[in-house]
Amino acid sequence: MLGGNLDQDLLLKLNTLAGPHPQIFDIADNSLLRGFPIFFALVALWFSDGSEKRRARMLAGLLAVCIATILSVWCQFNIAVHTRPLLDPALHLKTVDIPWFKWDRLSSFPSDTATLFFGLATVVLLENRLAGLFCFLWAAVVITIPRVAFGFHYPSDLIGSLVLASACVFLLVRFTYPRAFLERALFACRDHMYVVHALLFVFLTEVSNLFQSVQEIGKDLIRILHS
Repeated sequence: MLGGNLDQDLLLKLNTLAGPHPQIFDIADNSLLRGFPIFFALVALWFSDGSEKRRARMLAGLLAVCIATILSVWCQFNIAVHTRPLLDPALHLKTVDIPWFKWDRLSSFPSDTATLFFGLATVVLLENRLAGLFCFLWAAVVITIPRVAFGFHYPSDLIGSLVLASACVFLLVRFTYPRAFLERALFACRDHMYVVHALLFVFLTEVSNLFQSVQEIGKDLIRILHS
């Protein structure tokens, strides 16, 4: 993690540059713009050949992305590293108002959004180095840096997300059993691959919306259980 002063200095510098221009965040938060290169690369690699080994690796990587994202949200709820910058009145940040969003997590470490997209970029990297490096650059510049500039996260939150996401994907993809299991499952579904493709499409659609539907279902179930 970055030192406290450096972490805050970088945040304040970026906020000074971008804060007066909220349209920057509107552009960066556009779901099509922020995700297009990464999701395009994932789908292109999935259909680039019919290799069950490649597809099993990619599915293992996508499973790891889900695990990493869940861990990042858990950390925000249970490990108080620092208060989310825009919720800290001492910083006097210029930020954007998202009226429909509720900040139910006061801690911002690590960023779940950055974890998700860095994880997806790692999946691409393992299959195509050049495309993966471009996806990492895109995730850093278009998706994550604006979230620092407008006070959603500290720079250290993004570093934590990068480490968490990359480690989860690399570890799970390197394990033999998950890949072998998924490869056998794909082989068993070889006569019904259209079902697998449809499920992948639905999954990527939900991922592109940062699992908002899944989160809402989870919150509704919790309310029902506690009512």
